[in-house]
Amino acid sequence: MITKVSKYVNMNIRDILLSQDEDILKTVYEIRLRINCPIFLKSSNGDYFITKGKISKVYTEDFYKIKKSDIVSTIAALTSNSIHAYEKEIEKAYITIEGGHRVGLSGDCLYEKNEFKGFKNITSLNIRIAKDFINCSNKVIKYIIKDSKNIYNTLIAGAPLSGKTTCIRDLARILSDGYSNPHFSGCDVTIIDERGEIAAIHNGVPQFYVGSRTDVLSYCMKKEGFSISIRSLAPRIIISDELGSSDDFETIQYALKSGINVITTAHASSVGDLFKNIYIKGILDCGFIERIIVLDDRSPLSIKEVYDNVSGRYIYGT
Repeated sequence: MITKVSKYVNMNIRDILLSQDEDILKTVYEIRLRINCPIFLKSSNGDYFITKGKISKVYTEDFYKIKKSDIVSTIAALTSNSIHAYEKEIEKAYITIEGGHRVGLSGDCLYEKNEFKGFKNITSLNIRIAKDFINCSNKVIKYIIKDSKNIYNTLIAGAPLSGKTTCIRDLARILSDGYSNPHFSGCDVTIIDERGEIAAIHNGVPQFYVGSRTDVLSYCMKKEGFSISIRSLAPRIIISDELGSSDDFETIQYALKSGINVITTAHASSVGDLFKNIYIKGILDCGFIERIIVLDDRSPLSIKEVYDNVSGRYIYGT
């Protein structure tokens, strides 16, 4: 995985990455590149600084430190020397590359009429390694399937890195292709991939398999995406990423009135946190969402809580 990602960084960074032990590289989920700092890896085995042939929890002065030229040449590699072609993605502060990996950006921010437009200088990069965990939602699916043709309208919540996106990607595949236990016959699904990370389409090709009956609207605003999907694609289920805007109430209501089930996500560490969000609370109070599943950030893709929003009772957890 790191070998494929390494072609998008400059030679200095690539040599350091590929000098590390392969067993370490297999566990990496983030590569942090910051000007004047050593390369920093986050892995399932811990966090490390690295330099050529060396890895440590702490760094000393002999560690290679990222230069501005390293960042500039890496941005050129990420954008195939055509940064203007990636303007829309950069306005969202990240770039999606082949394999579905996402590169977060930070630096000197540019605004136009109070609207964020990108960066004057990019000073750090966060390369998040995308991994597709087939069947990772097996523990979740039993709380979502109502019968062979219907599901509960579901909100999947969790803190960052708890696995929300990975979970709904796998759910799209399962609900599109069908499932055996509990039985679900499979149906047409639309993914509203507002941030381009669920199916991770790169150059028009999904980098992850999301099901044989699934259509994907990438980089599409949620409100327009729901409307386009309902008018043109006739799904039985719409799957989207994060709730949290003032438009979401009407968007979800429109889908439900059209006879479509919804699975979506939100940032929250508990059911209680969701009811503190003014926009999400309105959706929950009206009963648009029937099931809430909260993922545990201490153990990604594991369940912390399952709440039945119809009865007001916890099915699992607190």
